[in-house]
Amino acid sequence: MKVFGFLFIAFFTFSCLSDIALEDDVKAKENETQILAYFASQNQSPSALTDGSYYFVTKSNPSGELATKGDSLYVHYEFSNLATGKVLDSTNRATNSPYFLRYGFGNPVFATLMTALREGEQATMVIPGTAQTFPDLPAYTPMKVKIKSYVVRTQDDMIREFITRNGYTVTESQADGLRYIRLQAGTGDIPAQGKVVKIKYTGRFLSSKAFDGNMARTDSLSVTVGGTQTVPGFQMGIEKMRLGEKAVIVFPSALGYGVNGNSSIPGYTPLSFEIYVAKIE
Repeated sequence: MKVFGFLFIAFFTFSCLSDIALEDDVKAKENETQILAYFASQNQSPSALTDGSYYFVTKSNPSGELATKGDSLYVHYEFSNLATGKVLDSTNRATNSPYFLRYGFGNPVFATLMTALREGEQATMVIPGTAQTFPDLPAYTPMKVKIKSYVVRTQDDMIREFITRNGYTVTESQADGLRYIRLQAGTGDIPAQGKVVKIKYTGRFLSSKAFDGNMARTDSLSVTVGGTQTVPGFQMGIEKMRLGEKAVIVFPSALGYGVNGNSSIPGYTPLSFEIYVAKIE
């Protein structure tokens, strides 16, 4: 996906020189003429976007989901030089390796277009050229973007798919989105307020990639029942567990690291934790 690197530079590079600005204005009009001529040759009536691009939906899906901020988007695309047809970059549909982005976070190609598309739709967008020159894309040459497939996944979608993929049976679901999955029953009572629960755990993204944990170490994590030293979802899951109990808890970002995330976890990220209660004090 080499195109993205130079697109971020190109889309946000501005000149303060009046002669360059004038040339940009002239080229912008020329680009618009080229772009509209292209769509006319395809017998398509495109819609304008705020960044000067135009798009046309080639496959409609009126019932498809519109993305909202924080949703995970999976896109198969092809970028090409509008003038020559030379393909500049594309995802690999044969191996089903789409481009992933989090909706609402900056991407100069898709940020505006995805406000107009629904899940399952396909589209062609043409972006005006810039003063920047890139391999196989001379300055002021429009770029054509074909959206070949588009999937929207909300956090709830991702949680449900994670549970199904792992063959889990949910023990308890909460209205706030937390799922509690008991893997091994414990003994005794649920610990009371103020009790310290010592746990072994592994934190994972819903891709199953681990980001934290102490299962392979000799130490344990101490969590006070009724305390606030952990994120809410983690705390709520632990407070359902008895001594010797093993469980998986899964929850949306609202119960985790929220819209901002932290140093290793992006905002709007749902998480899972496998937890074992080793001791209660």
